[in-house]
Amino acid sequence: MLSILNIMVHKYVGNHLKEIRAKLGMTQAQLAELVGIARVSIIAIENGRFIPTVETALRISQAVNIPIEKIFWLQENNQ
Repeated sequence: MLSILNIMVHKYVGNHLKEIRAKLGMTQAQLAELVGIARVSIIAIENGRFIPTVETALRISQAVNIPIEKIFWLQENNQ
């Protein structure tokens, strides 16, 4: 049941991580290393399959030097 709830929650959080990372010329592996997580976690975050913890989101924000609210947002009505 918990995994179903997690999947439902994910569709309400969006992110621009892939676009930001690409503009910076950074690979998923490079970002993962800076943040201290696995590359597969970066892939899952970029694809909207995983919502990072607050700590990880803040580390991502620091790694790309962009405010967290410019990377992640809450989607209204599943948009």
